[in-house]
Amino acid sequence: MAAQAQVTWATTTGASSADVQMLGGVVKRLFGKSNWKLKPEDAIASIEHDEWRFFVELDEEKVWLEVEESGDGSKKLSLHGDADAGEVLSALPDEPTT
Repeated sequence: MAAQAQVTWATTTGASSADVQMLGGVVKRLFGKSNWKLKPEDAIASIEHDEWRFFVELDEEKVWLEVEESGDGSKKLSLHGDADAGEVLSALPDEPTT
């Protein structure tokens, strides 16, 4: 069963989910919280191997990150539903906040 982790920041170079350089956030553990950070390709592998499930909070609801594969076989992060991953991730802080 995949562990759940909230994405609270993303370093981006544009408004597309393909422009994400690094993302990170918080995972709740039994005795507290831990910070994490990953490159997008590592997040994609973690989702595909059912190790992690990543989400962002939109209007106090969890919206899950998914892996989207284009016709040429390249993969990028997307969001479940109608939300645009590039817009949502680029709107997050660029680095962890304390």
